[in-house]
Parts: sequence; C-alpha cells; structure tokens
Amino acid sequence: MFHNVRVRSNDSPRELNTLGFNLHRKHGELIFLQPCPAYQESQCTIYLQRPERCQLFKCRQLLRVASDEISEAQALEQIREVVQRVAQINELLNESGKTNLKKPLSKRYEKITAEPVGPLSDPKTVELRNRLEIAMKELEERLEKDFRP
Repeated sequence: MFHNVRVRSNDSPRELNTLGFNLHRKHGELIFLQPCPAYQESQCTIYLQRPERCQLFKCRQLLRVASDEISEAQALEQIREVVQRVAQINELLNESGKTNLKKPLSKRYEKITAEPVGPLSDPKTVELRNRLEIAMKELEERLEKDFRP
C-alpha cells in the first residue's frame, strides 16, 4: 500500500536497525522502505516490537469491521481479492523481465512504465504494458476505496 514509512520520534533507530530495518533519510526524515522486512508469511514477525507508525496505523478495513459496517468475513474476502490483484500485477511485472522483488510494487511499476513504447515497439510489449497499467490503476482505486484511511 505504501512504498515507505516514516520513523516516529518514539522509535529507536538503533533498535529498528537491529530488527532488520534499513533506514534512510528522505527530505530530512528517517524512513524505512516497503515491503517491510518483518512481514513474512502474511504476518508481522516483530509485532510486539513493531515501529510506532505500524502500531498506530488502522486501515479502512479494520475501521469498518470495528464499527460493524462490514463483517470480518467480508473484510477477509476483500483482502483476498486485493492479494489476488497484487499477484496478477507481479505476474505481469515478471513477464516484463525487469523486476526486483525487493523493491516496492509501485517502484517496480514506475520503472517499467518509464520505458517508452511507440509504434515500432513489439506488440506483445505494448499489450503487456496496457494490461499492467489497467491492473495497477484498478489496484490503486481499490486501495483508495477500501483500505487507505
């Protein structure tokens, strides 16, 4: 959902480094990049020690379940659908042959779409790019609508 997370003043950079976070400075702020190194096999491996920003974050799905707007089963189904969309985009990125799984999805997408295509481009490349652009647009819309606070 995000390509970086700002480190908050209550977080210890030394402890975050020890936990495997690679911290960077961006516009004077300390950040760590996504995907999170502590998120493995669909769970946070440092849940009790997670950064403050992670502790405070509440996605729209969680808020909607907490307010009884949707059921937990409905939220889980929406999460499964988004995970499937991400898998589809990863497949398209892999088909392009130019992807680094250590980079955030959005950055991998930006790198591929920054390469120009034109009338002389391979039709398969153009078709793949079109499918990728549509899939990414649909994912972004879904994240805005159902997940981002």
